Amino acid sequence: MTSPELRLVPALPEHVDMWMALREEPASRRLVPLEPTSRESLLERLQAATHDVRHPTATSFRWMVEWDGRLIGTVSARELSRFHGRVEIGYMLSSGFHGQGLGTRAVAGVVACLFEAWSFLHRVWLTTAEDNLASQSVARKLGFTQEGLMRGHFLIEGRRKNQQVWGLLRPEWEARRAHLTFPFARMHGPAPR
Repeated sequence: MTSPELRLVPALPEHVDMWMALREEPASRRLVPLEPTSRESLLERLQAATHDVRHPTATSFRWMVEWDGRLIGTVSARELSRFHGRVEIGYMLSSGFHGQGLGTRAVAGVVACLFEAWSFLHRVWLTTAEDNLASQSVARKLGFTQEGLMRGHFLIEGRRKNQQVWGLLRPEWEARRAHLTFPFARMHGPAPR
């Protein structure tokens, strides 16, 4: 028996309620610096993003993570600068799927796709809460280096928290990728509705 395929599928407006529920999970509320938002605001963000990394002017990209036919998370690439060769990634996985390596595989799939599609890309970066050890583990496994700490940078549950900055340069990814033994999530067409 084979295990289910981990897929990255285009984020569509129909996924707004799933994304909203993901943001409301206790683990997300405790570990991710999410500003309060409305369903309409998330819908606008979904409509503004694309999954097509070949789009010549897009700067915001989003995919949903699908496991065994079920949407379990999201990965984004945003604030792409073609001039500077950099992009920020973000990711969030439903807490019922934490600790299985799925987040690492999903982020690896996006990072691999971005470096392959964009020859100009030199740097991928991300941020994580200082106490989000699982997110830091994803970054470490993929070869990211912690580059800094922004003290008291955001509020979670009314408390000031520090935020870490992590970076990955193309040569570092190329060296690290050769040693990653797990299957990366794969890009696919539209997700189930």
